Amino acid sequence: MSIPNRLRLVSLIFFAGGAIAFFYVARIAGWERVDGGSRFVVPDSGGQQHVKAEILPLLGQYGGIAIGLGVALVLCAQVYAMRQRRAVAQGRPIPVPVRMGPLRTIALLVFAIAAGLGITLGYRWYDYVANATSPYDEVGIEINSRLPESLRTWGCGRLKERFSRAIPPYGCSDATGRSWR
Repeated sequence: MSIPNRLRLVSLIFFAGGAIAFFYVARIAGWERVDGGSRFVVPDSGGQQHVKAEILPLLGQYGGIAIGLGVALVLCAQVYAMRQRRAVAQGRPIPVPVRMGPLRTIALLVFAIAAGLGITLGYRWYDYVANATSPYDEVGIEINSRLPESLRTWGCGRLKERFSRAIPPYGCSDATGRSWR
C-alpha cells in the first residue's frame, strides 16, 4: 500500500472515531437530565442507563480533535500524491518508501500512543487548573495529584488563586487536609 493510501486509511479511522463520538453526543443529548442535571438517563429504561453530564463536552472535544486529525492526514496524503505525480511527469524517479521492520513499527505506534495520551492528559490538567468552575473535578484532581512536584505546585498555586476560600482538593492540601500548602 502506498504512503498516500496509508494516510487516507488512517484518516478514515479518525473520521469514523469522530463521527461515532458526535453520534453519541447527539444521542445522549436527547436523554433527560436527573440528579439536578449532573447525569442523564435514557427515557423509558427504568432508570438503568445513567451517564455523567461531563461526558458530553469530552465526547464533543475528542470527536472534533479526531475529525481535525483526519482532515490533516487527508491533506498530507493529497500533497504527497501530488508530489509523486509531479515527479513522474518531470521524469524524476519517485523516492522509494523506507521499509519499516516490525520493531520500528511497534516503537512508532507506542510513541504515537504515548504522545496522544500525554497531550490529552496535559490539556485536561491545564484545563482543570486554569478554567475549572470547581476545584473538586475528579479527573483533574487525579491527574494533578500524580504529577511531579514542580507541576503540582504550579497547578495548586493556580487553583489557590482562583479558589482561595474553598477546602483544597487532594494533592494541594497540607497534612491536616483543611488548608492549602
